[in-house]
Amino acid sequence: MDFVDDLMTGTTMIYGPPGSGKTSLAVRIAARAKGTALWISTSENEEFFRKLLDRLNVAYDKFKFLHFPRAFHEEIARYVLDHLEEHGILVIDSINGIASPNADIADFFHSTFYQAAQEVPVMAIAETPSRRLQYVVDHVVKVWHRINSMGHVIRYAQLVKSRKRPPSPRYIFDIVQGVGIVYIKPVEKVVAESAERIRDERLGVETFRGAVVGVFSDSEGKIAEKIQPFLDDENAYLLVFSAFSASKRLKVPPERVVAVSTFNDLMKFYADVILGKVKPRYVVATGLVPLENLREGDSLEYLTALGVISGYTELTIVADVVDLKKIKSNYIYQAMSENVVVTGEKGEA
Repeated sequence: MDFVDDLMTGTTMIYGPPGSGKTSLAVRIAARAKGTALWISTSENEEFFRKLLDRLNVAYDKFKFLHFPRAFHEEIARYVLDHLEEHGILVIDSINGIASPNADIADFFHSTFYQAAQEVPVMAIAETPSRRLQYVVDHVVKVWHRINSMGHVIRYAQLVKSRKRPPSPRYIFDIVQGVGIVYIKPVEKVVAESAERIRDERLGVETFRGAVVGVFSDSEGKIAEKIQPFLDDENAYLLVFSAFSASKRLKVPPERVVAVSTFNDLMKFYADVILGKVKPRYVVATGLVPLENLREGDSLEYLTALGVISGYTELTIVADVVDLKKIKSNYIYQAMSENVVVTGEKGEA
């Protein structure tokens, strides 16, 4: 994320609801600091923290982890101030646990850590945003998540305030086991005004390398006729997003089929692509239109991910059986670089 380096100076607050991924994001940020990170936890124990580091692919020796029960808030502040200069960054999880119950968090944080943060960056994690604390700190990162109509959890992060730069775009991210934080910077519709356009005779359209092309029909058979030649390539992958897809008519070896049962499954595939573990020539995605039909806009994050993945492919195809009379008003159709609508058994394009 392009704002991470800016958090290596001054004070930062990362806030978000439980399960949003704010602690994981803080770990990955702290791991970038020079020297060890002093991690003060007022809730989770060391065993939990070790498992989190393993999931995020971060070495434990990068951190000095200390668990202070909330009742010892005075000892926490004293210890931190005595030992802060020995470390490259301080992370407090959570900020509410180190101040006395009657203290104003913003006043306490400013009076205790502001001066120290001139030498060592200080990061505070919180579940609920304190407006006064947001004003006091140098940087504020908001982390949140939503559950879409398929029950998939989708996480977001955004720098909403900084004394060094404007707010950042909203990033989509997830936590991939053994890899860490995998994120996507939202992009506009995939276009290539300056790219050389090549006519693909299999689809009957002009396109360009890395394009995302929609192939839609009211017939599964017609979809298969158009798509199967691409999937016959040994470096083609089929992504199946829902049971209501065109995958039944498509023949692909199991090792090249990715069942996207959660958004995390898509991010795992994306991580494999950018790390070079898989090198797809073609990617075919099916089952996205039914997802969009469940709730308008629910396909946005999937299309954003496919748009980034397409940059590593010759061609990415979104293929679904649809109502031909309604498809042109569908967001997925409108988001494609090009579209191919094939007349099937039930009507005309």
